[in-house]
Amino acid sequence: IRLGWHDAGTYNKNIEEFPQRGGANGSLRFEAELKHGANAGLVNALKLLQPIKDKYSGVTYADLFQLAGATAVEEAGGPKIPMKYGRVDVTGPEQCPEEGRLPGKT
Repeated sequence: IRLGWHDAGTYNKNIEEFPQRGGANGSLRFEAELKHGANAGLVNALKLLQPIKDKYSGVTYADLFQLAGATAVEEAGGPKIPMKYGRVDVTGPEQCPEEGRLPGKT
């Protein structure tokens, strides 16, 4: 759940351009963003999902991270979250949001 939230939580509605606006764009797969203080430990979730990404190369990291979060909620006894697919991944670490973009204290 945390991986999906941290990937999506950088969204800034006041920025029109992709990927600068952040959001669910798969940027958490890059070390540059994994090193952000708020993202400590998320590399472990990424390692769990990488074999799935390797097997299903057509799915974007952005969609995979959100699917993992929705599945975790459902498996924990929460509601089934309807999924829509088609998120676009950033292409490189230079497109990762800057440290501190998550809302609230990080």
